[in-house]
Amino acid sequence: MEIEVTIIMPSYNRYPLNLLSLYALEKQNFDLSKMEVILIDDASTDQTPKIKEYRPPYHFQYIRNSTNVGVAASRNIGLRHARGEIIILFDAETIVPPNYVALNYQHHLTQEKAVVIAGSKRGRVYTFLFPDFTDNQIKAIYKWRKEKSLLNQRLKEVVSQELALDTLTNYIRHLQEPQQVIKREDIDDIKKLRSITKYKSYAGHLLKYLREHEHSDSSPLRWMACLGFLSIKRSFMEQVGGYEENFKGWGPEDAEFAYRLYKANANFIIEHDLESYHQEHPPLPTMEDDMHRNRLLFEQKHLVFDVCIRALHSIQPTDYELMEKIVLEHQSLTASFPNEFHEFNRAIITLLHQIRINFVENRPPVNLIQNTEFGNDPAAMERILAEKDQIKSYGKYNHLVWLFDKLSTT
Repeated sequence: MEIEVTIIMPSYNRYPLNLLSLYALEKQNFDLSKMEVILIDDASTDQTPKIKEYRPPYHFQYIRNSTNVGVAASRNIGLRHARGEIIILFDAETIVPPNYVALNYQHHLTQEKAVVIAGSKRGRVYTFLFPDFTDNQIKAIYKWRKEKSLLNQRLKEVVSQELALDTLTNYIRHLQEPQQVIKREDIDDIKKLRSITKYKSYAGHLLKYLREHEHSDSSPLRWMACLGFLSIKRSFMEQVGGYEENFKGWGPEDAEFAYRLYKANANFIIEHDLESYHQEHPPLPTMEDDMHRNRLLFEQKHLVFDVCIRALHSIQPTDYELMEKIVLEHQSLTASFPNEFHEFNRAIITLLHQIRINFVENRPPVNLIQNTEFGNDPAAMERILAEKDQIKSYGKYNHLVWLFDKLSTT
């Protein structure tokens, strides 16, 4: 029977979390004979190679990279081996409920260039205890078990003594290998799974903004919501060239891919009934450095206003309504005056980009203008300020002018 859906799961040192992820896919209410899962083992140093013996009821490919190439390159490897026309991408430590594949699939039957995005139902769950959990993670487990009776029950079963914080900490720190606390039977029953899940904060999130304003299909910010969990037709994914493989470590490979989809006129669909549960694991020690380096790489690849505006979050509390107004005003300005205000436009992009440069160089995002090419060029600054005053005089670009003033005085 022809395979219609391929699920691509890159994995680096996520054993045994990925066992529960693969098991959850056995419970899909989609025809499993038409579904395949490709797990790309990105040269893991744990027990991930054991998975090559896995025999699920769906088609399964285990591919092991000879060297660690990163999540972006691993996804592209999965794409090259995929047999289904509909591609679903998510992390190897993700658990999804039985309707996940079917909900994605249905949109691609009627929508052209569809990119289906999971909505706000994104949770976190502790399924295994790891000896290198951070103190904050252990405190979170201890706190959650007071609110989640099933989690409390499972912890008591493995710890076998009264659960004080110091007792739990001592138990976890002395583990020789990951200790499972959530069982397969807890995944079989979606109500049980939800009962041990803590949902990620929805306040201030872009998905919340798009939903409340009911214009997710037209907002210039809609591509920014396309992070991590998505489905897309293979032909469309190939058309835009897959993922950028220069990203290494933790980084915005999803955002960069989403931006190219946006430029290719993708039809972003937020499916609010899609649920996903991220299995918590010890954080990577290089995560923050990776993030700053890769965000800078993203902007270097696309040094345009629509991408660089994301840096505003680093110097201003997150406000998507403000960001959207700024982007729309910039689009209006460049469309109305295509042959004018080039120095102002270049300056505002340069200042936004300088925020990323500062972070990579371990400097705070201040004194931005002094570190730019025009910071020590009074004549250039005079021309830029003259253009800004002219733009301000139109009375239609107040948010864009505010952004310039904010950047030039930060």
